[in-house]
Amino acid sequence: MTAADTNVAHYRKESWRLLAQVDTELERGDLEAASQALWDAAAHGLKAAAARRGWPHETVREQLHVVIPLIQEEGGPVDLNTNAIIAHSFDRRDRAWIIPIDAAGIKYCRDVPVPELLKLLESMH
Repeated sequence: MTAADTNVAHYRKESWRLLAQVDTELERGDLEAASQALWDAAAHGLKAAAARRGWPHETVREQLHVVIPLIQEEGGPVDLNTNAIIAHSFDRRDRAWIIPIDAAGIKYCRDVPVPELLKLLESMH
């Protein structure tokens, strides 16, 4: 296994761990932390896709720039972009992008767009 393969495996594993962390944060009543865990799960999925291809992936900008080439160059579904945008809206560190959050919105995105994004990214070997 190469170092790149190790990074990809780590990012994938971490993405699902962070998605599970959303429930823990919701149980504690910490919507900010739940929201951030949701974005972090998606970001790790994007990092895995980028690392697998040798693309830059350290910044949020680089992570989000993974999506369009996956669609245009590798035939990925447009849902990749939609789900990545939805997931990014939960990034609590990006103060220019802050949307109001509530438990229902977090739970919906935990159950639908973010897992769908992770599955789509993993399916694009």
